[in-house]
Amino acid sequence: MKCNIYPGVLWGFLFLFLILPVSAQSSRQQKKDSLRLVIAKTEGTERLEANKKLVALYQMEVNKDHVLDTILTIYDAMKADARKLDDLKELEVIYYNRLAAISSKHLNDEVIRQSPATLDFFAGNKQWKSYYLASNMLIEAYNNLGKYEEALSKADSIYNFAKAQNDRGGMGVVLYSISRIYTLQRRFPEAEKCLRESVDMLQDQPSYIHMLATISNRLVQNLIAQEHYDEALKTAHETEEVNRRYEEASKSSQPSAWCNLWFSYIDLYRQTNDFDQAQFYLDKVDSITKGSVKLYKERGHVLFGKRRYREALEMLDKAIEASPNALEAKGLKLMTLIRMNEPEEAIELFYKVIEDLNAMHDKDYNAKLDEIRTQYEVDKYIAEKERNRIYFLFTLGICLFLILLLGGVVYYNRIIAAKNRNLYRQIKEQDRIADELLLLKQASAQEDDAASPVSEALPGSNQQRQLVERLQEYLLTDKNLCDTNVARSEITTALGVNKNQLTEAIKAVTGKMPMEYIRTLQLEEARHLLDRHPELNIESIAYDCGFNTPSTFYRLFRKRYGISPSEYRKLSEAQQD
Repeated sequence: MKCNIYPGVLWGFLFLFLILPVSAQSSRQQKKDSLRLVIAKTEGTERLEANKKLVALYQMEVNKDHVLDTILTIYDAMKADARKLDDLKELEVIYYNRLAAISSKHLNDEVIRQSPATLDFFAGNKQWKSYYLASNMLIEAYNNLGKYEEALSKADSIYNFAKAQNDRGGMGVVLYSISRIYTLQRRFPEAEKCLRESVDMLQDQPSYIHMLATISNRLVQNLIAQEHYDEALKTAHETEEVNRRYEEASKSSQPSAWCNLWFSYIDLYRQTNDFDQAQFYLDKVDSITKGSVKLYKERGHVLFGKRRYREALEMLDKAIEASPNALEAKGLKLMTLIRMNEPEEAIELFYKVIEDLNAMHDKDYNAKLDEIRTQYEVDKYIAEKERNRIYFLFTLGICLFLILLLGGVVYYNRIIAAKNRNLYRQIKEQDRIADELLLLKQASAQEDDAASPVSEALPGSNQQRQLVERLQEYLLTDKNLCDTNVARSEITTALGVNKNQLTEAIKAVTGKMPMEYIRTLQLEEARHLLDRHPELNIESIAYDCGFNTPSTFYRLFRKRYGISPSEYRKLSEAQQD
């Protein structure tokens, strides 16, 4: 069994609900119970058909509390069965009618929340008709919330998509949605333009004939609102032809389409003071609804136009009772009382209308204040959230920076440590080479100096080397090395040579000037003390080796060995361990 998908379906359910007698409720409950038994015992296509009949019964009671929840639950069960059957057509109907059920209860936020998944399903299966009709419900939900900019933005996006596909039906539906946005903003000329374009788009689209009927009637209402009564009447006659085409295409009567058009006729003839024609179409509505749709205000207006004031007053009182905030009905009643020469009651009603207008103004004003207050709270919350986000990102950035800095420090320290270890090994390698040279030197001393190849390889003459050795022995004994004020004359006197001989000998053997050589001996001695005497602190070693200040010692030690005295000692201790 196929379910027709069209926006007027809800009107159909409404009229069925209004004209069904109360006595049918017990029979309806029996049908529900019977269908539930079938659903419990069957599966597949049979269970799907039973659920479709069951949801149709509940649609008749959609205005009752919690019935919508039941309807949605049934649709979900139908969706599961249709998926098992891999029936895309049934899934299309279920998705659409489920969203329509939510939309009929004006659950606008829920429509907005659930529409994306529904639209994705339709687009994924190329079910474009349902896609555009569902888009219309989404845009209407934004309209109902007063979010016209969002509605227009969404409509423009979908229209451009339909245009890219060259889908005239889709373009026509979206143009209708845009006309609704303009109508709610009372931008009637712009709405009229969209409606006319929509009608033109849908004229040659048989599958959208139901929408064409709705949109044609909306165009009639738009022209009435602009007081273009002749054009409205012409368009209304054209809409009658569309309704007949609709019935031929569907092969069934369409009472909701005709009633919508007759409501437009009633409004048109009321405003043009043709009350006999207005009464004619009121009677037509009665013929279908069996009097269940009262239209008190419209009847009161027609009776007022026919100068049947007492009857008009009765109808208008019923209209006000049904809708206490209906100012149009109160205005008609005020005019009726004046015509009935009831000044006291008219004055009383006049003040009541003024009071209602003030109350409405205060309500609108308070609503705007509430809206501003709500917007302020929302903006405040968003700003606070953004500020917290910035604080979090800033703190996270600081933490990441510190982590990177710490990592850099650790990495740098590892590089420095590796470099220091390498330098320490080089220093020790030089010590080893120096020791080997010393052994070779001692061995050469036992041979003929002139014939010794080692002696020939060493810098300087034998006499100069001996002088340098005597200088080194002198400085390393009696703490002469630590005497920073020792004069060169004292050294030459102790060694029995003159200054020039000493300078030339040091320069020939070591390649250094005397003071530079003495500094080298001081640093070498300090290094040996760092190796052999861990109980001595570095400052003491600096003074013992002839440095006036520890800072000078630190500077010269690092310059010579590429490593500080403290780092050298740590590596020495680690090596010994």
